[in-house]
Amino acid sequence: MLLRLTAARAQKILGRPLQETDQPVLWRASLWDRQAHPQLPEQAEVQGRLIARGNPLRPGELVYLFTTLELPAADIVEIYKLRWNVETDLRSLKRTLGLHQLSSKSKDMVEKELLLAMAAYNLVRAVMCLAARRAQVTPRELSFSFVQAVVHAALPGLDRAATDEEYNRRMDRVLRYAAQGQHPRRSRRRTYTREVWGKGGHFPRRKNRGSPHPTK
Repeated sequence: MLLRLTAARAQKILGRPLQETDQPVLWRASLWDRQAHPQLPEQAEVQGRLIARGNPLRPGELVYLFTTLELPAADIVEIYKLRWNVETDLRSLKRTLGLHQLSSKSKDMVEKELLLAMAAYNLVRAVMCLAARRAQVTPRELSFSFVQAVVHAALPGLDRAATDEEYNRRMDRVLRYAAQGQHPRRSRRRTYTREVWGKGGHFPRRKNRGSPHPTK
């Protein structure tokens, strides 16, 4: 288990003011936890570690992690950073492959749609790994949507390959093209911070003022 805590919950678990630390703790379910999850027993608790480290992107802010792993604190922090990869993978599944909204109506068809989408996703990821190895970069340095377009354009030609030699030649070309889809490397940090777009303004509700042409 590895998860991030709010400052309020971390302080409650730790039982003292917050500072950089790495120590064993006993996380007991609070009254609110048991009310929100009635299935929890009254003495529900988890033995683990509470790790507090400075946020490198925000000076003066601490990041609070709870884990049951027995790795060094520095390794725990590095593992938590991988969470961003999960977010980008989900974005690729939902936006690039269109899984944000399924078109199937029955349970069986939804299952087939998900399986086919995951098979396509894994195919693109496999090509990314081979292309990255060829270009001596990491797979994360390649654009998923770029490689997907390369795979989509190359599949008909691969299917029509008459011999193994021709197939290998065309596959080599696919990997060469896919390796060109590297993300740009920024020489410096952004000059602006990332922010969430607002929902925009709202027009006031129109009041019912009766009929515009009252009868006499």
